[in-house]
Amino acid sequence: MLFQRVNRSNPEKVFIVAKNTYDTATLTNGQAVMWDYASDADGVGVTKPADQTGRAGSYGTAFAGIAAESIAPGEYGLLQVYGYHSAVRVRSNTGDTPAVVAGTALTQKNAVFCLESAEPAPVATSTLTVVNFRWVGFALAARAEFTTAAIAVFIKGL
Repeated sequence: MLFQRVNRSNPEKVFIVAKNTYDTATLTNGQAVMWDYASDADGVGVTKPADQTGRAGSYGTAFAGIAAESIAPGEYGLLQVYGYHSAVRVRSNTGDTPAVVAGTALTQKNAVFCLESAEPAPVATSTLTVVNFRWVGFALAARAEFTTAAIAVFIKGL
């Protein structure tokens, strides 16, 4: 782990070194990735997030961090796991509800290289449904659309 301490001009940040095991694309600054538990499963490899399947890839459980630089397939690079990042790829939940505003909790819940807002508690029914998102950061700017954009986020991936 690499720690950037607080100084007068930069907030504290924490980085880790990881290997891009997603073999069809270079990771770019601001993309969210998850630990690769399917092909490498070595605690070093990261890949494209998985859909909500009930396994570790869903609901942010396997969130590894945010790419802090371009990382080619098979190469090692830095992921940011804590602190302020000025350009994280973010989109609102399907249907733009809830829209992302400053302070919105963000998770990694679909097969995309971005963080997303999540729907609030499900509609009340005769059975109890539990939504168990792992919040991996919160927005410091607004993003009210489903298409991704780079916005400031405080990452809480530790």
